[in-house]
Amino acid sequence: MISLTAGAWEAEVRPEAGGSIAALRYREIDVLRPMPAGSLDPLQAACFPLVPYCNRIASGRFEWAEEEIQLPPNFLPERHSLHGLSWQRPWKVESQVDTKCVLVDDYDGSEAWPWAYHAQQRIRLGPKGCAITLVLINRSAEPMPAGLGLHPYFRRRPEAAVRFEADHVLLVSAETLPTGVTAPAGHFGEFASGHTLPPETVDHCFVQWHGTAEISDDLGTIRLSADGTPHLHLYAPADGSALCLEPVSHTPDALNRAPGEMTVLPPGCAAAMTLWISAS
Repeated sequence: MISLTAGAWEAEVRPEAGGSIAALRYREIDVLRPMPAGSLDPLQAACFPLVPYCNRIASGRFEWAEEEIQLPPNFLPERHSLHGLSWQRPWKVESQVDTKCVLVDDYDGSEAWPWAYHAQQRIRLGPKGCAITLVLINRSAEPMPAGLGLHPYFRRRPEAAVRFEADHVLLVSAETLPTGVTAPAGHFGEFASGHTLPPETVDHCFVQWHGTAEISDDLGTIRLSADGTPHLHLYAPADGSALCLEPVSHTPDALNRAPGEMTVLPPGCAAAMTLWISAS
């Protein structure tokens, strides 16, 4: 466990659990949902990184440079490949001081994802909040399709209202894959002006997100902004157990649906994104 502090902010980081943040608090109040003590499951974490792609790849299969890539399912019983590779790998601590740390994951390309890469995650606390930067470097000899994102679980109070703007939302099938049908961004609620979450599950990607969002509840307001991630995935299950606003660089199953959304990294080149979280 790594503990970080800066003024009224504190964070806990568990590198071995997929490079996860285990807690983020402001004035001793949870901003992110805390990870249970002793858990190593990133899906129980406060936040984990999405590298080298985001969300689902249908059946784990796609074609790239006229070659077929087949990834194993990694979220059984789903048949799809989910959230990349690094969330299920232990990360190493490259550096650490009181207010920040740097984690790294080096993947050698020997498994089903055929491109080697170096991933770096910088977690920093300051007077205004928390900044998380992800950097992905292609260490293979061929161009690599790349995607980056973060999967923060914000606290979810019964009266929570969410506010953000986007161009439209992708509707999905029963397997949570885009159907090709879109809807206005206000389909699930008028989030542009602030709206409570609907009673049904929302697990949808909002396209061309404007880059900022707020969550307001009886404990205060959480604000987030991001760079390098033009889309925002909202996950809010009907049972009220989670509230995720995930900044991502591409939409679900983009490797099959919209490969032009993927960043193409030549050998030795890097892509990056940053998420800022503040609270009052």
